[in-house]
Amino acid sequence: MSAGVHGGIARTTTDDDRLDRSVDRLTGLAVREELLRRGPLLLAQADGQRRPVAVLVLDLDDFKVLNDSAGHHVGDAVLAAVGSRLRHTLGPQDLVVRLGGDEFAVVTAPLQHRDDAVVLATAIIEALGRPLEVDELRLGVGVSVGIAVHDEDGGTVEELLRAADQAMYAAKAAGTGQWRASTPEALRSTGVTRQLLAELRAGRASEQLVLHYQPQLDLETGNVVGFEALARWDHPEHGLLPPRQFIPLAERSGLMAPLTAAVLDRALGDLPRLQEAAPGARLSINVTPRHILGTGLVDDLSSRVREHGSSPGDIVLEITEPLTRTSPETTATFEELSRRGFGISIRGFGTARSSLTVLWSNPAVREVKVAPSIVAAIAEDGGPEGTAGRRRTARLVRALASAARGLGIRVVAEGAEDPSSFALLRELGCEVVQGFAVTQPAGIDEVVRWCRARQVEPALR
Repeated sequence: MSAGVHGGIARTTTDDDRLDRSVDRLTGLAVREELLRRGPLLLAQADGQRRPVAVLVLDLDDFKVLNDSAGHHVGDAVLAAVGSRLRHTLGPQDLVVRLGGDEFAVVTAPLQHRDDAVVLATAIIEALGRPLEVDELRLGVGVSVGIAVHDEDGGTVEELLRAADQAMYAAKAAGTGQWRASTPEALRSTGVTRQLLAELRAGRASEQLVLHYQPQLDLETGNVVGFEALARWDHPEHGLLPPRQFIPLAERSGLMAPLTAAVLDRALGDLPRLQEAAPGARLSINVTPRHILGTGLVDDLSSRVREHGSSPGDIVLEITEPLTRTSPETTATFEELSRRGFGISIRGFGTARSSLTVLWSNPAVREVKVAPSIVAAIAEDGGPEGTAGRRRTARLVRALASAARGLGIRVVAEGAEDPSSFALLRELGCEVVQGFAVTQPAGIDEVVRWCRARQVEPALR
């Protein structure tokens, strides 16, 4: 033990004191500092045994709603129960940590195979999904889990946490009670991941970047009113890689800046041709919440728009994940974007993490995209039960669209695959449609030809 001074009175720091500080009193789990202290030891142990270790990030679904509606004492009881269930589900060698709020992390003991992490994630989802009884309330607790594997998704605890956190948000977007792995199936080979990382660092992705554009149609007039720019890496060995196969790797490795610059310059360079083919159309460029938090984003964007002779009003930054946890930093960025004339589009609207409060509190939000899963549910026909489900979904879309339009925010139905659903989407309050039912994404030359052909023979009149 060691001596310390507190308030001018000498006291002794015991092992029990250190133990108290390493354990979260509400859940009984380790605290974040223990993850940073013990995590590297677990990774080193796995290296010595040549076995994989996984980091899992867990986030409870709709916990804030539960906490606000049922009371903080109920929320605390749920968190305590979650801690207990995690301890009983995981092994004694696994490190289980409460990161803060309703977020948790796990560093597994060395695994026999990387797929064991999926088995573990599934067991966690099942364990936490069993109903809880608190204050005579029967509560269900959903959880979303992101998985990152050591050496494949990162080499340090911090890198693995970032990778697992990104995967967790992908799980959130898929619905409650889901898990997602950080590395896509097609790129699970550690050698491929390392190759792509080395090429990202050498700037190859920026050099080999291509943009595809997907048009957006006004449901009333049939006119093209926007284009979403979609980045692709035209890799000489692995073919045309979609964003999910290289953007997360670039982001957690601190290599997003050159990629973002390349996307902006290519898209802004193409904008005059796009607007010549579709006068007045706006350009949507995908960004992540991390971009919004980045320093200098607004100044850099303004400078590039000015260099290309474009107008800020033509540019919409599309948030690729629902942004529901506002902070002073994001609010300030949104306000500055709005002041300079840029807009924000929030995709995945209608999912659990979307919030009308976000629309109300962020002046730059000009557009919301109804989630493709909701648009697909409207178009489905599964008999009487399916019809009832469609009616419920239609009521949801009508309510969300009415609220958004009441705030002057454009409503886009994303992921439409059936042209016969256009009339219903318009009747429900959607103003714009995007998806394969319109046309699939394509390069600039093909998209311009498509737009010119529509001027001769419009499809939506």
